[in-house]
Amino acid sequence: MSKINTTHFEHSYTGTDPENLKGHDLGAHAGTVQLFDGEEVILIPSPSKDPKDPLNYPSWKKWAIVILVSAYSSTAVILSSGMGAFYTKVVADYPGQEKKANDLLTYPTLFMGLGNVISMPLALTIGRRPVFLGSIFLMTAAGLGCIFSRSLDVHIAFRDIMSLAAGQSEAISPMIISEIHFLHERSRRLSWFIFIQNVSVGVFFIATQFLVDAHGWRWWYGLFTIINGVVAILSVVFAAETMWDRHDTDGSSPGTVQDGAEPPVTLSNFSAHRASLGPIPWHTGLGLMVKNPKWKKIPIFYTQVMQGFCIWPIMWVFLVNGIFLGLYVFQAATFATVLTEPPFSLAFVSLAYVQGAQIIPCIVFLPLLGYGADYLVRAMSRRRGSVYNPEYRLIPFVVPVVVFVVCAVVYGQAAALTVSDATSSSSTSWGWPSIAVSYNGAFFAFLGANVVGIAYAVDAFPSRTGPHLVLICAGRGLVSFGLSYATLPAVQALGYAGIMNVYAILGGVVSLFGVAVYFFGRRAREWAYRTFKIDEPRE
Repeated sequence: MSKINTTHFEHSYTGTDPENLKGHDLGAHAGTVQLFDGEEVILIPSPSKDPKDPLNYPSWKKWAIVILVSAYSSTAVILSSGMGAFYTKVVADYPGQEKKANDLLTYPTLFMGLGNVISMPLALTIGRRPVFLGSIFLMTAAGLGCIFSRSLDVHIAFRDIMSLAAGQSEAISPMIISEIHFLHERSRRLSWFIFIQNVSVGVFFIATQFLVDAHGWRWWYGLFTIINGVVAILSVVFAAETMWDRHDTDGSSPGTVQDGAEPPVTLSNFSAHRASLGPIPWHTGLGLMVKNPKWKKIPIFYTQVMQGFCIWPIMWVFLVNGIFLGLYVFQAATFATVLTEPPFSLAFVSLAYVQGAQIIPCIVFLPLLGYGADYLVRAMSRRRGSVYNPEYRLIPFVVPVVVFVVCAVVYGQAAALTVSDATSSSSTSWGWPSIAVSYNGAFFAFLGANVVGIAYAVDAFPSRTGPHLVLICAGRGLVSFGLSYATLPAVQALGYAGIMNVYAILGGVVSLFGVAVYFFGRRAREWAYRTFKIDEPRE
């Protein structure tokens, strides 16, 4: 292996092109790093020699964390967004309150966003583990409240509390996954997280449709409350802490190496590095919270969130995520009504297969946007002199954009045939698969926007992962809530075709700005690193 230049990179901007920088000098250069040294993959971030470092956790422990986080996120997704398939059954229990019952579908996205705003600074202060455990236990308790609620107001209140607890599945969950894996494998691991999460969601959507039909919607809450209780107990034993302040490792900024330091750990010698640490006890990282929590990080965190609004590539990621989520939430809230009305007139239990078909986008999603994205990143880095730029993550986003626009238009045209759309005069023949395929296609598009956007944000600003994930996840919840809250009035005013055309145009136009992010994102990152001193060691 060739020797890597380990000259310390100062925090001041030099104006040097990343391609002309060597080795870990790039690590502090606005998110641009050297991913290869010859044929060797450099592990970024570099694992420390402390066995408590989450990057040094054995594979079984990392997979245990991934599975538990995925299980929590699965129930969070189902409980917050899975009611649409049997919404008609729920409304039937609240006669005369149909308009207010719509809050059961729309408010969860708002409260999930608020949950991120509240919990993420705590996760950065006291650790990911206590916040994760608190969230899963709170979601379990709120589920019990929904089961035993005796009025619509109480049901809405407990459902909102449950959504507060479920919100962490959007920001903390991907952050936990990212913290225990290296840059070259993040898309794969995030995709496995999303794959496990959504395949589970698809299977449960099918099963719970029959459950609700046979035993009522309260048992829907009951099933997932039991699952949450089991996951909570297992998480106490296996969900280790992933918080690790790498600034304290050697006093330098992330991605820098002091003069005379040892060369970085590579993929080929990582096994030897981990073996040198000796056996790592299974209970490592299972403390209640980190030692000496730094409470002063909380106001700093919110300041960094506000600074994120000034970084236009991050704002673009948040807007795209919000619009794509808004389309999915709209379709999730309406597809059951559309398919059970003439001319489609599907049986209630048939909706289970429409919802469960979300497994298919996951099967496509994992190889295409997971392994495919990591392969593309490595290939692009090799072509550019082993230099990795976070903007490479944006190339696969083309696929979700095309799917989004097509599915929005098709759903609108097909749904316009229903009797609930008073504005339609269309006589075009669309079959029920038009609704089913476009609904699941919108789900695929959101998954793509989610994983591409998060991977880009994490890689572009690694020391601002928490604040930027909150901005993206909470922000998209607010955007989605705003777009979907007026679902019924929008359908009455514009019709399904009209509102879906608005989504298609809005999503397509905003997505086009991704071209600007790809070509000018590096300059924006350099400006942000200089202006907000992002590379300076944190207190």
